[in-house]
Parts: sequence; structure tokens; C-alpha cells
Amino acid sequence: MQFLTITFATLLPLIAAQGSPGSPDFYNTVAEIYSGPNCEASSLVWADPIFGDGGICQLLDRNDNTPDIISYKVLRQYPGCTATLYTDNDCLSTAYPAPVGACVTSKDGKPFVKAFVQCPFSK
Repeated sequence: MQFLTITFATLLPLIAAQGSPGSPDFYNTVAEIYSGPNCEASSLVWADPIFGDGGICQLLDRNDNTPDIISYKVLRQYPGCTATLYTDNDCLSTAYPAPVGACVTSKDGKPFVKAFVQCPFSK
């Protein structure tokens, strides 16, 4: 029993660090972003999370330090959430659904600028 207590106590901060809906550090989606088409390994920029509870149009390049995002591949997503990518700042351009595991590239090669993630708990 003591081993279980120690193990659980050790893991608790790690579980809390991932966040949960409503917490400031919660991320609903983690994706690989690419500077070229077709999610080719040679154009991988990095894996990047989308933070928050969703329900809003939000920037993919939050820190203005990312090359143009030409293709995008969702690796993980909170259960029940869906991501849609856009090539404009208002999420009014063509909507590109981004299901887990699929590589998404815009039809005209324009970079993705924003995402709209809808989750069961989005406002």
C-alpha cells in the first residue's frame, strides 16, 4: 500500500500539469505543423498545442515565431473535440476539418492562420 501511495503522490503533479477543461494550462488539441504540403518529415516545424476550452477562432501562431503553416496533422485531441482550420483571420474562409491522424493542406496552398476547436464544454 505504501508503494501505491508514493507512486500516486509522485504522479499527481504530472496529471495536474496537463490541465483539465476550464484550467489555464488545458490544451484541447496537439498537432504537428509543417512548412510544406503533405505533412512531409522534411517540412516538420514542431508539435504545437491549442489551448483553452474551444468555441473561439484562435491563432495557430500565438507567438509570431512560426513559418507559414502549409499542412497540419492533429496527433491528439480531447475526447469529443473537433478542429477546423482556416486561412484567414476571421475563420470565414474555406473550412478545413482536421480529424486526428489526417494530414490537412489547403486546396490553394495558402497557409493556415487560425483554428476553431469545438468541444462538448465549449461556450
